[in-house]
Amino acid sequence: MNRKILVIRFSSLGDIILSSPTVLNLKIGYPQSHITFLTKPKYRQIVKMFGTVDEIALLPESGKFTEQLLLLKYLEQQNFDIIVDLHGNFRSSLARTVLTSGQKVVYPRNRSARQRIVRFKDFPATNSNSHTHTHTIDKYNDCLQQLGLPAPARRPVFQKSNGRIAAEQPTVVIAAGAAFRNKQWPVEKFAEVAIKLHHSHQAKIIWAATEKDETPASLKEQIPEDKLSLLSNHPIAELASIISEATITIANDSGIAHLSSAVGTPVISIFGPTHPALGFEPRGLLDEIIQADVSCRPCSLHGDKACFQKEQYCFTQIEPPEVIKKAGRLIAMRSKMAKALFVDRDGTVIVDKPFDSNPDNIEFENGSIEALNKATELGFKLIIVTNQSGVARGYFGIDKMKKFNAALKQKLAEENIKIDAIEYCPHYPSGSVAEYSFRCDCRKPAGGMAEKAALKHNIDLRKSYVIGDKLDDLNLGRVIGAGHFLVLTGQGNENSQRLSEDRDEGRNLICDNLLAAIMKIETLENHFVHY
Repeated sequence: MNRKILVIRFSSLGDIILSSPTVLNLKIGYPQSHITFLTKPKYRQIVKMFGTVDEIALLPESGKFTEQLLLLKYLEQQNFDIIVDLHGNFRSSLARTVLTSGQKVVYPRNRSARQRIVRFKDFPATNSNSHTHTHTIDKYNDCLQQLGLPAPARRPVFQKSNGRIAAEQPTVVIAAGAAFRNKQWPVEKFAEVAIKLHHSHQAKIIWAATEKDETPASLKEQIPEDKLSLLSNHPIAELASIISEATITIANDSGIAHLSSAVGTPVISIFGPTHPALGFEPRGLLDEIIQADVSCRPCSLHGDKACFQKEQYCFTQIEPPEVIKKAGRLIAMRSKMAKALFVDRDGTVIVDKPFDSNPDNIEFENGSIEALNKATELGFKLIIVTNQSGVARGYFGIDKMKKFNAALKQKLAEENIKIDAIEYCPHYPSGSVAEYSFRCDCRKPAGGMAEKAALKHNIDLRKSYVIGDKLDDLNLGRVIGAGHFLVLTGQGNENSQRLSEDRDEGRNLICDNLLAAIMKIETLENHFVHY
């Protein structure tokens, strides 16, 4: 269904990035939609990197009321069907009120709950040792629930990067800045981390700063010139590309931490006066937080207030060795990460015989055996990801489904093909078996199955691909930031017509079958730049 949608989020860097999953979910829910994103001029390049926004409308930099009225007049002429307000302040409320639209939704800021956390340390708690809280992304995605849409994307994700493969030498991005000075872990501690990681892991250090940030002299004194890059006020799009090629990022609670998550580079984020319970911690699959258990934090909503203690205990109690230890583990993990092929089962590997759970009826699609052998030669782990709603619908039990998967794995083993995992989702919201009839986080296009396999098999999702015969397979690729292709086997012909209508680049994502997709991937892999 064609929809014209206006999404409003003016600032700031981190908040803009955290809105990317919601915009992707809107595009998945309304694939033929035209999405306009209203923001400040300084965030235009960030929004472009979403890869899901058709038009960017910019607030006038002058702030003049007359120019704002002209903008609203232009937006009114667009005849939006839906307005999604992800800012929820006076200015966004004004736009939401003035503009005509069939549906208008606004995200629940719930500012009072966050203020209770700051003032009274009233954390949402399940027990004395753990806290649960609602992430800002989930609050943004609440707008989708208001529209009756699912929310498969729950992590920041920008379009797939330029395809360069990270160097064998580890590269660490250090971003010691933050929006407020009070949110910055001492710069000399960042420098100590950088120097020791260089010496212990032969890491190249990229020091990303703004003109107001200090660059310690010790960096140049103890790190060779060819192993140290000093970036100051680097253009955000270029910085995103640099971070996407790095091994890890180490940052404060800042927009750069979220930028790193969105391009797929794990970040270690150091929290001081702020707190994850406020809903703004980085949410990448491998992201980590370091924080001190200090009773006075959080002391403000945004970390902008000066510390009232004799020293800033929330930072002084965090020492470089703790950061270095976590960074070392991540560097070691990243050095061994594999790439994977996440391939659909029915209609891609085997002939689609709807709701058939009899292993005797397994029939391979033409070229699929050769394709999987070729993928193995190219160094890909093989993960089958399959929606099996027949369990929830009551067509067959989960044990039968597992036996079918085991038989498939055995038949492939007889062809000398090792399947590293078969991940399945038995759920369906409108099923008849109560145990499996709910909206889950694993049914494609949600990323649950791929993320489970990634954690178990140490897979880099950004170097991986998803192949299937349905749009849900392509959208799984978009949700996890992987490459993705549609095959014309199974239900592929029907879905290819929709894909060509929905997206200009759709034809480039269509392959005759699994083997043709693997051959295209081989070409892409051969064009990657090694450095």
